[in-house]
Amino acid sequence: MAIATIASVGQRTLQIAAEKAPAGMMAVITIRHKQTGKSIKYSVAERWLPQLAEWNRTLDTRGRYEQVMKAEDLYDVIAD
Repeated sequence: MAIATIASVGQRTLQIAAEKAPAGMMAVITIRHKQTGKSIKYSVAERWLPQLAEWNRTLDTRGRYEQVMKAEDLYDVIAD
């Protein structure tokens, strides 16, 4: 997510939560705009885990990036 959005933990525009993702979710990613404080959340469903594992096993870095960027319904977006 950091590579795709240019958000970073060090700049506090990407947060890693201490709590687990909700049931059925592999991850919930919050990205916050530094100046406005507005945020957007991306959630990734657990159902994607087998496909992501396959991409990790069979594709190089560029190939994985391309597959994730064009994957439909890989994540849901909630704007703040």
